[in-house]
Amino acid sequence: MNNLPGWIPKPSSWLSAVLLILLVRGIAVAIGRIFEMGYSLMDLSPKMQILLYFALLLSPIPVVAIAHHWLNVFLDRYSPNTRSPELGKIEGILPGLMSWWEGLYGWMTIALAMLLSGMIRFMFFFSYDSLYEMLGWWDELRNFFTIYTLIRVVAAAYLYEFEHTVRHHLMAAGAANQSERE
Repeated sequence: MNNLPGWIPKPSSWLSAVLLILLVRGIAVAIGRIFEMGYSLMDLSPKMQILLYFALLLSPIPVVAIAHHWLNVFLDRYSPNTRSPELGKIEGILPGLMSWWEGLYGWMTIALAMLLSGMIRFMFFFSYDSLYEMLGWWDELRNFFTIYTLIRVVAAAYLYEFEHTVRHHLMAAGAANQSERE
């Protein structure tokens, strides 16, 4: 699998992208349910409406961080040879620094993938319903297997491959600096 050209993301990047898209779909369903329950709260206070909106907007960060942490706990227990060297042994029930980084990066990745698929939709497939359909991506599992979901997966895979490349470059640079000091 390492014989792939440099411009094609590695299988781990594709897996991360698909898992992120599926996780965000689950978050979208949960957010829809929270909005249904939260309407009575929003009628009471505009401040509550704003706070709920921002909390839901940022909710993928802790969800992805927790999912990343528990996935790595599972992998450490049942498949320890798949451990990333930068993560080390995952311990405890709360996410560590790298899991929080993955949460933040996952949030940024899905936002950029949605922007990219939205730009492609407006450039090539524009209709007056495009904005509604783009925002409708968050509705349950309706229209899950679409060209726009595929674009999001591809964009997310390339962003994860970019992060992987940068991370390994930084580790190599850190190792080179460490060997120069010794």
